[in-house]
Amino acid sequence: MTEKLRDIVRYRAMVDSIDMDAIRRDINEKLSKVCNDLAINNFDAENLKDQLLHSHLKVLNNLEDMALDLNTFKEEINKEVKHLEAPYYEKSKEIYKNYTLMSPMDKLSRLKNKDLLFHEDTTELLINTITIKISNQYACCQLAPGYGDVTKHLVHGTPLYIVEEDKEGSVVNTDFFNQIMTNRIAWYEMNDADEEILAVLPQEQIGCFVVIDYFNFKSEDVIEKYLKSIYNCLRPGGTVIFTFNNCDYPNAIDKVDEMYYCYTTGTQMKKICSSIGFEILRLTAIGYDELDNGISWLEIKKPGKLGSIRAAQGLASIEKL
Repeated sequence: MTEKLRDIVRYRAMVDSIDMDAIRRDINEKLSKVCNDLAINNFDAENLKDQLLHSHLKVLNNLEDMALDLNTFKEEINKEVKHLEAPYYEKSKEIYKNYTLMSPMDKLSRLKNKDLLFHEDTTELLINTITIKISNQYACCQLAPGYGDVTKHLVHGTPLYIVEEDKEGSVVNTDFFNQIMTNRIAWYEMNDADEEILAVLPQEQIGCFVVIDYFNFKSEDVIEKYLKSIYNCLRPGGTVIFTFNNCDYPNAIDKVDEMYYCYTTGTQMKKICSSIGFEILRLTAIGYDELDNGISWLEIKKPGKLGSIRAAQGLASIEKL
């Protein structure tokens, strides 16, 4: 079953890369040149020029039929993938359950042993993507910062909210920053079991959320729950950048078989985000064709224009801590 899903997912990626529109345009351009070249002289033989033009049009019609058949073929592949991935969603429930039972230090150890950000170029691209969204004009929030590799790039967000499953066991504590930064940071706790996971945060006040190597360990229904709560915390125009285990690529499926990450797909993640109300800005997937495991992240946005004035609610939360 494992190899079959990996193989069909890899095969689907190859089939999806076939662009019949581009093929049709290229062939039409070449055949049009043939007909145009023949037309520069009045010579003809048994009306062959018209027959060639007719053959040109017939080829284009056949290519249109091929495009329709190819689309049907792609739909059938998707049906097969959907059938084969059902056990993986069940396995994800077990992976997620095991993850929730782990101690905070065991979770951190997992991050260190299989660091998602070990590839320098990929990490730089992700960090640049994040820092562009950070401004001292509005609050920023990071969920589950791990060892703080990304957190140190978020200090321009004012205030900066850090939300942990267990803030007492966090390695990103007040000793991680200087005193000036510490005064601008607020720590909170979250629990997947809560109906509104991030109700403790200021609502509709945060400009950017960053979630790196955390949703990778969550099943799709739990990720959806988080995203709904994040949506409520965001200001209009606010953005979210989060990584996930993108099983549209075979290497990511391996992580599910290893009982490490949960089974999620880029296709389904985009559907979930759109159903909540987010606008999809960009899906980035890098490194899946190399020896490393690859990484995927989504950039999404709450509709509206991000204002530049911080609300008193966010500042009041900082003062309480």
